[in-house]
Amino acid sequence: MGKSRFIELMAKSLDKSASKEELKELEGFLAQYPHFKKMQDLTRELKSGLPHTDANLQQSDINTKLDALWVNIRTAEDIQDSGAERIVPISKYLKWAAGIAAVLVIGVAGMLFYRPAANNKLSLVIVKHRIDVPYGQTFAISLADGTLVKLNAGSHFWYPEKFTGERREVTLDGEGFFRVTKNAKKPFMVHTAALTVKVLGTVFNVKAYREDKKAETTLFKGKVQIELNGDAERNIVLAPREKLTVLNDAAPANRAAKRPKDAAKLKYELSVLPVVDNDEYQEKAWLENKLVFTNIDFEDVAVSMERKYKVNIVFKDEALKKEQLSGVLKDENLQSAMLILKQITAFEWRITGDTVYISRLDK
Repeated sequence: MGKSRFIELMAKSLDKSASKEELKELEGFLAQYPHFKKMQDLTRELKSGLPHTDANLQQSDINTKLDALWVNIRTAEDIQDSGAERIVPISKYLKWAAGIAAVLVIGVAGMLFYRPAANNKLSLVIVKHRIDVPYGQTFAISLADGTLVKLNAGSHFWYPEKFTGERREVTLDGEGFFRVTKNAKKPFMVHTAALTVKVLGTVFNVKAYREDKKAETTLFKGKVQIELNGDAERNIVLAPREKLTVLNDAAPANRAAKRPKDAAKLKYELSVLPVVDNDEYQEKAWLENKLVFTNIDFEDVAVSMERKYKVNIVFKDEALKKEQLSGVLKDENLQSAMLILKQITAFEWRITGDTVYISRLDK
C-alpha cells in the first residue's frame, strides 16, 4: 500500500465511512509501518484539539499548529520514503476528504485541513503542499505571492497554496535560495529546525538540513531578522553580505555529543563575506551546479557530495573526516570529482553500487 492509499483510508476512518475490510487494511498497514501510526495519532489529536465551531480560530493559529505538528513528526521519526515522486497534485485527495468536518491529512502531497462553514458546507482553510527534492537534482518554484524559491538536492519544502492572514509562512528542511516579493504589511517567514528567517522583501540563502550540524543564513540583498529556535529573546538582524551560522541542536550528531560548559557562546557565529567579482559567492554556487568549499572538513564536503551525486560516502579512517579541503566541483562526474579531491589530500576509494568507501592511502 502506498501513501495515497493510506491517506484515503485515513480519511474514510475519520469520517466513519470505512468498511470493515478497509479498517482491517488500514490496521495491517499501520502494523507494517509503525511510523504512520504516529501520523494517525497526531491527526486525531489535532482534530480533537481544534474546535470545529470556534469562529475565533485565527488562520495564523492554524498555521502555527500545523507547522509545529509537522516539525514534531519530522523530529520524532523520519517518515520520508525514497520514492521518485517530487510533487503529487493535491487535488487528487479532495474527493477523499469531502465528508470530513475537520481533518488533517499528511502525506507526500502535503496537508489538508477542513472545518464546516456557517452554512454547514465544508470550507477549505489550508492547503499546504510539500516538495521533496531527490539527491542529484534541484527544483525551482514560484509561490502564490510571486516569491521565487530554488531548492537544493535532498531538500523538503512546505508551502501554502495561498498566503492568508498576517504572515507568509513556509517551512524548509534543506537548502533554499529565496527572492521574496516585497510586502511590508505581510512579512515572509522561513521556518527551519534551527532558526526562523523573517523578511519583508529580499534575496537570501538558507542552508538548514535537519541532519547537518550547522545551519546557515546568508543575505545578499535587503534585510532579514533571524530568530534562534529555543532562544526566543535573541533576534539577529543581517545586512547584505553577512552570514549567520547556527549550531543545529536538532542534528543527531549534536544531540549525541557532549556539549561544553560554554556552549551558549558557541551557539552562533556572524561573519561578513568578502567582496567578490560577478557576485560569485560560494554560499550560492549550488545554483549553478557548483560545489565550492574553502577549508571545509572532508566529512562536511562528503555530505554535500552525497546530495550532488546521489551516493552514500563511508569513511574507513576517522582521521580523514577532519582533513580540511578547498576546491570547486561543477560538471565532473563522481570519478572525476574523487580524482580532484585526491590531489588535495591523500586517500583511496572504491565504489560499490551507490556507496563510496574512503580510506587512508597505504604507503
